[in-house]
Amino acid sequence: MEERAKHSARPQKTAGEGIIAGRNAVGEAFRAQREIDSIYIQRGERKGSVAKLVAIARDRGIPVKEADSRKLEELAGGENHQGIVAVAAAASYATVEEILQRAEGEPPFLVLADRVEDPHNLGAIIRTAEAAGAHGLIIPKRHSAGLTAAVARTSAGAVEHLPVARVPNLAAAIEEL
Repeated sequence: MEERAKHSARPQKTAGEGIIAGRNAVGEAFRAQREIDSIYIQRGERKGSVAKLVAIARDRGIPVKEADSRKLEELAGGENHQGIVAVAAAASYATVEEILQRAEGEPPFLVLADRVEDPHNLGAIIRTAEAAGAHGLIIPKRHSAGLTAAVARTSAGAVEHLPVARVPNLAAAIEEL
C-alpha cells in the first residue's frame, strides 16, 4: 500500500497544526478570510497592530484570549509570536488540479520545491512565489517542511494567498503535468 502511495500524484489534503503566529501572518489570515477559531494575545498587549487585529477578531465573533508569553511561545512552537497567535481551522493543501484551474486559461506559473526541509526557507519560497505571481507551489510529502507556524510567519502571510499542493512523488507529478 505504501509503495502505491509513493508513486501516486494525488496530494495529501490535511496540513499542519493550524497555528498562525505573528502580526503580519495573523493579519494576512484575516484578509484571506481564513477560518480562525480563536486568537491569543500577550497579556497587556493592546496597542498598535495588535489592537487592530483584536478589533477585527471581535467584529467577526472570534474569541480573544489573553495569555502569558510562555503560553504564546508554546502555541507558536518557539517561533517569535510578536504578542499574537491565531488558532485556525486546519489548513488544507490544494490539489495540483486546483492550482492549474487558478491559471484561468493562461500558461500556468508553477513553482516546484524539492527537499526544502527548513520551514524558514519554505516560507521564503512561498513569499517570493506569491510576489512573483505564481499560481501555486508543489512540494513533496516526504523530505519537505509542511505548512507550519514557522512557514506562515516567514512567508509574511503569503501562504494564505498561494495554494500549496503536497504530493507523494514530485517526479510523478511533473510527469503528469
